[in-house]
Formats: sequence, structure tokens, C-alpha cells
Amino acid sequence: MIANRAIVTRSFVVLLLCAFCAPHALLRATSETGKIIELTQVDLFSLPDWKSKSVAVNGIVLGMTKSQTTQILQSRGFILLTNTNSVDPCRQEGDFCHVNKVDGPWIGVDLFFDHDRLAKITMMFPDDAVPAVQKVNVTHQFKGLTYKFFRHYSDGLRNQIFGPAEGKERPYDSIPGSTFKYVEYDYPSARVIVLITIDKRDNPPQPFDIELDFVAPRKD
Repeated sequence: MIANRAIVTRSFVVLLLCAFCAPHALLRATSETGKIIELTQVDLFSLPDWKSKSVAVNGIVLGMTKSQTTQILQSRGFILLTNTNSVDPCRQEGDFCHVNKVDGPWIGVDLFFDHDRLAKITMMFPDDAVPAVQKVNVTHQFKGLTYKFFRHYSDGLRNQIFGPAEGKERPYDSIPGSTFKYVEYDYPSARVIVLITIDKRDNPPQPFDIELDFVAPRKD
């Protein structure tokens, strides 16, 4: 009877451990087979076929539910908030959720959910952010060419990685008369959007606040 109880107890513990580790084990397995590339571990843009890969950032993958996303982030010491300076959990559908360290600053990652599925992963290195925010920015963990894209951006480097694309100018946060503007470069085949900020007073304009979006394929 005691032996049977011990077996049951061990089985229950193993089941709990498997349930907790399943998302991480799945990510490791798919990374090894090349289906998912974790940006904090692999230099994505150095891979010749990177456009055919799915990507993960701190274990987060497009298509995940908000519940799955929250669970993985919490296990890694992060939290989803409605604002980078807020303490309110991100619950509203159709809004960006900001990834912060627990009891810490924003890490430069925003997530957009559509019908409870992660539809867009946005990453940015903000040049004008306070040192505490820059220190924990996720791009510090990127490798090689992927790191260089964020930290040493140039139009030539963008063309090298993604190919040429026409830039579409957008107003800066809808502020009339602002000297700043966004320039957006779309790469539909790679499901990637590059967004840079420039100051029109510079001659020539110098890009800063480099943003990269990975977008889930649309379901018709």
C-alpha cells in the first residue's frame, strides 16, 4: 500500500513538472529542428533561409494565446502591462501590451493580440531612453548581424538583410509640426515591418529608435 502511494506521488510530481516545462521543452525542441529561432540565442539574420523561419523572443511565439504568453513571461521574470510606466496588467483586446521586468522597466518588447492570439511582436532599442531602460533592453541579448541591425543601423544594412523597399513616411505620433517623422519599410514576404524615426532638422537625417515588427500571417 505504501509502495503504491509512493508511485502515485512520484507520478503526480512528474506530471506537474511536465506541465510546467512543456512550453519551454517545445521551444527547445523546435529550435533544434529549425522550426523556431529564439532571437536571444541565435543570430537570425545570418541564416540564409531566415525568412522561412518562425521566431521567438524570450520564448514568445506568434499565434500564442494571451494566457500562454503570460505564463511563459512570468516564468522568466517578466510581466505584461498596459503602459511602460504602468502597474496595470494588460487585458484589453486590440491594444499593445508592454513587456516589463517584474518590478522593473520595459525591455523594449511590445505584443499585439488579436482575438486572443499574438498577432505582432515589436522590438525596439530607444536611443533616447533613460539608462535603466536601455540597460535591460532585449537587444543586448541579440547576436551578430541581428544585434548590429538594432545597434548600428543603416539603410545599407537594412537593404543587405531585407532587400530594397520604398519608405513610407508617417507623422510622428500625430503631433502637428513635429520635427520628427517615422519611415516605414514593409517586407510582406518575410512578414516583417521596419520602422525608423528621423529628425528632419538633421542634414542628412540620422535614424534612431529602430523598431522591428514580426507579423503573423493573416487568416482569410
